[in-house]
Amino acid sequence: MRDDADLTEMIIGKALELGATQAAAASAEILDETLAEGFRPRDVLPGCRSLLVMSLKIPDGSLEVMRRGVTSYSYNMFGYAYLNRELDFLIYSMSRILDELGWPTMPVPARGTAYGASRTGFGPISFRHAAVASGLASFGLSGIALTKKYGSRQRFVALPTLAPLKTAERLLDQSEVCDGCLVCVAKCPAKALTLNPPHECSMGGKNFHYARSDYHRCIYMSRGFSSKVWTGAPFNPKKDLPFVDNPTGDESYDRFWRQRDGSLMGLETAEATFGATICGRCMVFCTAGHEAMRRSLAEGAKGLGFDDDLALSPSGKLETLRPKPKRLGLKLLGLAEDGGETPRELPSA
Repeated sequence: MRDDADLTEMIIGKALELGATQAAAASAEILDETLAEGFRPRDVLPGCRSLLVMSLKIPDGSLEVMRRGVTSYSYNMFGYAYLNRELDFLIYSMSRILDELGWPTMPVPARGTAYGASRTGFGPISFRHAAVASGLASFGLSGIALTKKYGSRQRFVALPTLAPLKTAERLLDQSEVCDGCLVCVAKCPAKALTLNPPHECSMGGKNFHYARSDYHRCIYMSRGFSSKVWTGAPFNPKKDLPFVDNPTGDESYDRFWRQRDGSLMGLETAEATFGATICGRCMVFCTAGHEAMRRSLAEGAKGLGFDDDLALSPSGKLETLRPKPKRLGLKLLGLAEDGGETPRELPSA
């Protein structure tokens, strides 16, 4: 069966009409060849032909005030918790539309890992890989899916379906969305991202390189177990818990709900935002996202504060942050002949 261009145009139009910021289709075959067994579209939905990929934009203001150390609350709600509910609405609505047209789907929730999954921290489908396979995004060197229009400032979902949607003719090169500044690695308080060596991924005839991520170190910071995640910011956790590598489920529960900073637990319980990150630094400090925002500012908004490049430094003071491409970053993006060796620790950018 050939891809149905008319069906695809109608489905993408419906997604945008319902509020998706961007929408496109990804090939299930490409993702089946790329993703590990148990996490492929065919494993989630037998006979899957394509995936409808949708995104919602994270408000720039939520990230810019977090970047300056003012508050994380807006981002927690409108960059993560509430945004996931809106993404679930899109997933359900488009699933219902495709079902009624006779094309079964398997809606995957916007957040949460697969209970009983063989790999810790993995959901049923990698939304970022689906975003890259759809042609909407490419991998930044952090591993985050970046778009040309919004950089790091969106969240994605992907809806597996039997529908023959017309998929991307070309995948984006990494250098189209990432400049290789490596601020994402430098600003990670957990040192959870490493490019020594980088992760390698082949998809749709292209090779991608990006940082390997230590899931447990990331969780340690992003769930508020350390007072070093946002040093100098009023929302920084006040309590330090010892790092535990690969904790059991019971240990994780105890640390989340009995040992953490009580103010975090109280906030998450009151607002039903369990799991809302208080880190997000790889996204917040990403040059691609900040520059995308600067390009989008109306003339009357320029120079009023958001485009001043100020960011919270480890000292707790605001300093100008204008990271430049690094030699290693350029090499990994295919833009330099020799990137040298990866430093064990990059200086704070």
